[in-house]
Amino acid sequence: MKKLAVCLFLGLFASTVSAQRPETGSLSLMPKVGVALSKFSDHTIYSSLGSGMDREHKAKFGPGFSVGLEGEYIAHPNIGLSLGLMYAHEGTDHDLKGAEVGLDYLNVPLMANFYVTPQLAFRLGAQVGFLMGDNVGIAYGDHGVTEASSFNSVDFSIPIGVQFEYQRLMLGMRYNWGLTRVFKDSDYFKEKNQVIQIDLGYRLTL
Repeated sequence: MKKLAVCLFLGLFASTVSAQRPETGSLSLMPKVGVALSKFSDHTIYSSLGSGMDREHKAKFGPGFSVGLEGEYIAHPNIGLSLGLMYAHEGTDHDLKGAEVGLDYLNVPLMANFYVTPQLAFRLGAQVGFLMGDNVGIAYGDHGVTEASSFNSVDFSIPIGVQFEYQRLMLGMRYNWGLTRVFKDSDYFKEKNQVIQIDLGYRLTL
């Protein structure tokens, strides 16, 4: 049994090592689908407990859906450049009912992919997101956040991540570090988006 396990491991390792990334100068399309875990940075709201006392509710990560398409150009044996168009449902959650905020973005990430092996790449880039819609919990009405004009229509961020690929299947995870305030013209909220994105994709070489 041990010999069989060793043989299977060596076979898997050999197939992984022998796999090659697309050739330099090639172009690939990669449809992707995944989940976006998001919240607002350093964000707290308060609810009244009566007798002049308030309860603190800090933001927490909530799940959202993401889907889109990326194209990658292999500019160097170890470097790829990718441009994407991704829909993502982001926002923030709390443990207070009615305090959720949902924001729908159309994100355009431009990434440099640094391949340390044919299967493993570290990713760094810039992203601009365009707000397409919002869903505001009723609890935010107490703070003047009740309509789409309360949110910035454009969101800039720096995505940093890693991607593993095997037999054209791709598993990626990245953190989007928000640079733009989510709310505009607000004395209460100066927070930015924090997003952990996990997605599955498939490489189609053109």
